Amino acid sequence: MAQIRQRIGLVQRVLDRTVTTGEEGFDTEIIFVQFRKILELLAFSTLTANREKYSIAHANFAIHWKAKSMLDAVEKLNPNFYPVPHGLPKTLPNGVKNLTPLTEGFLTKKDFELLYDKSSEILHARNPFATKDPVIEIGYSVAQWIARIQSLLSLHYVDLIDETKWMVQIPDEGPITLWPPFRWIPHESESRPLLCFLAHDANITTRL
Repeated sequence: MAQIRQRIGLVQRVLDRTVTTGEEGFDTEIIFVQFRKILELLAFSTLTANREKYSIAHANFAIHWKAKSMLDAVEKLNPNFYPVPHGLPKTLPNGVKNLTPLTEGFLTKKDFELLYDKSSEILHARNPFATKDPVIEIGYSVAQWIARIQSLLSLHYVDLIDETKWMVQIPDEGPITLWPPFRWIPHESESRPLLCFLAHDANITTRL
């Protein structure tokens, strides 16, 4: 996850021209190489707890030219691999900080597929004899894609392949924080149990 943040930082520096090759086309390639790497790191990160399954998935990665094929392969190994983004915690009357999953504004699986495939399309040399429109529509601006990735990852819940569960906070800078859950609380009126995490200064809960 730290490497994802570093790559996002590089995209931002290229975007604001503090880092440049001096050629716009080359700078564009740098941006979309980083996007592809970010997405690959995101897809495979939950498999790292199991070296054998990670090796299987990564070995087969070369045959998956489309994002959906890659995500389907990872999902077979870990059905809950995709992060669940959350908003900032709200303190309840009992002092517990409650988190609510986000419903919009973040990188969805469909977004992942679009950005990955469009990045690949931009990076591949265009056939000079192709009749296809040379302009590639990427759905959002580069800055908007960055914002959606950050919204997904800045505070998220994730299931690793070894069935451990974590709440992860990735600020723009500073240390990345991981909170392991310490108990599940069933709820009579809801099928979704309450997942509790022990943070530095408070209990944090979320209902997934």
